[in-house]
Amino acid sequence: MKLTCILEKRIPEIGEPIKRFAQDFKGADCVYELWDDPAEDDISAVFRRIEINGPDAEPIPEGFAKNPDTEILVGSFCPFSGKGMDVFERLRIIGVVRAGMENIDVEAATKRGIAVVNAAGRNADAVSDFTIGMMLSEARNIARAHHSIMNGGWQLNFSNSATVPDMRNKTVGLFGFGYIGKLMAEKLAGFHVKLLVFDPYISEDVVEPFGGRLVDKETLFSESDFISIHARLTPESRHAVGKSEISLMKSTAYFINTARAGLVDYEALYEALEKHKIAGAALDVFEEEPLTENSAFRKLDNVTLTTHRAGATLDAALNSPRLVFERIQNLIRGKEITGLANPEILNNESFEEWRKKAKLYLNL
Repeated sequence: MKLTCILEKRIPEIGEPIKRFAQDFKGADCVYELWDDPAEDDISAVFRRIEINGPDAEPIPEGFAKNPDTEILVGSFCPFSGKGMDVFERLRIIGVVRAGMENIDVEAATKRGIAVVNAAGRNADAVSDFTIGMMLSEARNIARAHHSIMNGGWQLNFSNSATVPDMRNKTVGLFGFGYIGKLMAEKLAGFHVKLLVFDPYISEDVVEPFGGRLVDKETLFSESDFISIHARLTPESRHAVGKSEISLMKSTAYFINTARAGLVDYEALYEALEKHKIAGAALDVFEEEPLTENSAFRKLDNVTLTTHRAGATLDAALNSPRLVFERIQNLIRGKEITGLANPEILNNESFEEWRKKAKLYLNL
């Protein structure tokens, strides 16, 4: 049985953990191939392009064609398009060593009888930690005070000086309640906040154990002192936060986005910030990255801006391949797993037949 891992040529720190855990996949013939886009100087620009346009916008990685007999394929940022899948003769599992699914056509995989396993939850702790840091940094002017000192100043007055809040008894609205949203709720409990949740895919009984209240979108935006975005970007959720939602926010409220820029109408958000209709925002993601030199957001005095680093910790990097390989093995064993992007594949007869054979072959 062949296991092929597609590694980013210019990011060896991603590839090394994949190799480490792939070697523990006993009984499989492991092959490693490098993927890159030599026409692009900045590899992060390729990742960004895939996130926006999907896997079909990129060429099929050369490593696919070299290994048509692959049955288990693992990668991170490289494009997994339907055409790319057609290169393989008997591919049955794709493992994606990240939580985002923008670089894989899950529907195409399902049609071809291929299971898709990702590292959902891999950086949930990292992102939730960072997000709370962003809340505090923006509301308490931590980054701005640091910037002032480092540039020879001692700034004491800020745009929100008259309304700088404590966290206790404030209302925090979580837009999305998956892995990260739930960790946010757990960690915010120590601040003694009131919790509101908007997520159309869950029921009240999911939120109640966390001490929160499930509400509609309008209530979330009108009642929250802090609004934090933790939803997945899909065609349906693009610009789910627009001018009408932002217009409902309190003048003393703060907006935090460490999820995906596409979830938010940034023009509407900029207008609210520029006119001080809301107190401030903390943003780790942008429609265009790096943020352009002439970006209007750079001129605002009520934003904290970071460089898409919310999920970037050593622990998250090491956790991702471990989760994916464990989940692939458990899927072959027939166990119910987290991170199966297309659970309907379990009803596919050809996949089930392959799974049973693979379980015996790999002695799982």
